[in-house]
Amino acid sequence: MKLHRVLPAAALAALCLLPQWGTAQQPGQPTLRPAETVAPPAIPPQTPVFRPVDPARPGVAAAAAQANAGVWVPRTITFTDLGFTEPVVLGYPDTIKEIYLPVPPGISLSGGMLQLDASYIRADGGRTSLVYTIDGAPVQAFAYTNDRGDASVQLPIDGRPRPSGFIKLNIDWRTAVARENTCADARTPGNILRIEPTSKFVFRYDGSAIRDLTSAWASLPPTPTILIPSNNVAPEVYDAAWRVGVALERAGKRARIRTADGSGVATATQPANAAPGAAPVAAGPAEPDIVIGSAGGQQVASKQIVLGNMNGRPVILVAPDAGAQAAGLFSNIWQQAAGGTTLTVNAVEQPGNNDSNAVSLQYLGAKPSSFDVLAHADWNASFDIGSVAADGKGPGTLVIDVAGSPSAARTPPVVSVFLNDVLLGAKEMEANGKRERIVAPIPRYALQTRNVIRVSFVRQLASDRCRETPEAYPVSVLASSHMLLDKIDPSSDFTGLMAKFASGGTLLVPQAHLSDATTTLPRVIRLAASTGLSPTKAKFQTVANGASPKVEGAFLAVDVVPDGVAGTVKPEQDRLYLAGSKDRPLLDVRGLNRVGMLEVVGKGDNVGAVYRTLGPQAPSMEKPIMLSGGNLAIMGNNGLRTEVNTHDPSGQGVMKEAAPGLFERGYWWLMPIVLVALFIALLVFASRMRRRRDASGDR
Repeated sequence: MKLHRVLPAAALAALCLLPQWGTAQQPGQPTLRPAETVAPPAIPPQTPVFRPVDPARPGVAAAAAQANAGVWVPRTITFTDLGFTEPVVLGYPDTIKEIYLPVPPGISLSGGMLQLDASYIRADGGRTSLVYTIDGAPVQAFAYTNDRGDASVQLPIDGRPRPSGFIKLNIDWRTAVARENTCADARTPGNILRIEPTSKFVFRYDGSAIRDLTSAWASLPPTPTILIPSNNVAPEVYDAAWRVGVALERAGKRARIRTADGSGVATATQPANAAPGAAPVAAGPAEPDIVIGSAGGQQVASKQIVLGNMNGRPVILVAPDAGAQAAGLFSNIWQQAAGGTTLTVNAVEQPGNNDSNAVSLQYLGAKPSSFDVLAHADWNASFDIGSVAADGKGPGTLVIDVAGSPSAARTPPVVSVFLNDVLLGAKEMEANGKRERIVAPIPRYALQTRNVIRVSFVRQLASDRCRETPEAYPVSVLASSHMLLDKIDPSSDFTGLMAKFASGGTLLVPQAHLSDATTTLPRVIRLAASTGLSPTKAKFQTVANGASPKVEGAFLAVDVVPDGVAGTVKPEQDRLYLAGSKDRPLLDVRGLNRVGMLEVVGKGDNVGAVYRTLGPQAPSMEKPIMLSGGNLAIMGNNGLRTEVNTHDPSGQGVMKEAAPGLFERGYWWLMPIVLVALFIALLVFASRMRRRRDASGDR
């Protein structure tokens, strides 16, 4: 039996924004009460009404609450929105799952309902039960006897506030079989529960409880809508929109773009089987969550970020020249500092470290915590490479401190450390309640723009000669866990570029992008987030259509080719040409569509990435793009198609980095021989020195 603490991508990133470690616990057990019936706002979405909070009046928090009074904001979150693109499957040995459902932290809910689309099969028989628990309290239990059937269920969610910002759903799928003796095999791998990604969580939250920008940002949905004035925007509006969009990506959310005047389209989404030349499909009108500039009919002062109200809903208004400030303010370090309704941000930077060679995981937003383990449990944390890469240094070694309690089983538990699903280190625990340390070097090929640390605890389900029933035991990931930074050698690949972007860089887009903002902004946001371009430190530059600008330092050029850039790919409309050797191309393909290419070009300090669309239509890049040690990436509608390193296609660099040391090759037996030889040499040296002293004494 395994216990999985599942934090999908969106939920995991949002968890890193919490002000304290772990999940805040409510006193007592939650009480289920009937869902309240509250009518939605009567203002139609086609008639924008913007009511900003007036900073000149006293009690701006009360004014914000009054503007949102009586408003219950509807919210629907599917499992797909949370990152579950495949069904959640429970069956031996994975029989228990914990899923965290994001809600606005500390805000009352109404009409909460969790609709789980599920089915089951039972090939091994036995007594099969399914128990659902919400925040530690059981709410539904079922017993199944058929060979297969429907297991869909609706679970009511009470409306009490959750300060942690999450509702913890526990799914317990178990089967008990009759055994002839206590040591008989009780495993049932043929009994399986399947929960579909179409499962959804529906609720409304109290808009009057949004009293400051901190709660407004924490209450954003998985796909927030950014409202811009029109499809043809000024450079400063475009600049603010991409910066806020990247900040949302770093928080595990994906922005949609909508125009206030109805021009353009809501998103750049397009079905994969659409006909060539077809126009992008609009996702329909969506209520705005973030407004850039005067898109809501309200002017905002320079450098200001304001909590307002549009169509009866709280919104965040960002001044066109406050994009970088908003991205920095809503980072995991400073998000809790946005405790106001009208903020003028003059400066916001990431705090430095006293020791530049070590970074605490707490600084990166991780939440060290304690939990129980029966057979298998995971602890997760995520960080952007830009938050640690600086001054030519980057992640070098993970140092994870853990502690575990002893159990009745004689087989010691095992703790393993992963980075982006790459095993870095493992050890058998003594499990005596004291601190134990795992030092795990990080290979360069394991690094990505967004990195996920996973600490996995595994224990053999054994008991004292089958006379005892195994019980869960507590373990902890301690706050002393940290990361050591090492020097990163500059190289022309995505990992090296990410390290350079941590201290700045330049984003270049053609002027044509500004007149088609709803189509181009989602692509620019996704590319900037994937390459690690800093939304707070990067510069923004528009380029005349067809021009080749000169650029110094690291850069990301979207549909622009800077002057002097010579890549391995020839820039043709629908052709992908990779130069090879001896006048023979590595790849030459024509007729491409909905394909994009991102290539690292340049050398020395002037290294950057150039993106070009191959074909008449650009890909929508629906899924996150995880880049690592390559220098050429091919992208499609579903994100990254392939990544290669044209400078090192055979992977010699990776093999050299992973080459075993002397003792890893099995030459450990040389150690005692070397020690004996050194000891003998020391004795010979001491004997000679003694004879010399005796000889000099005789003279």
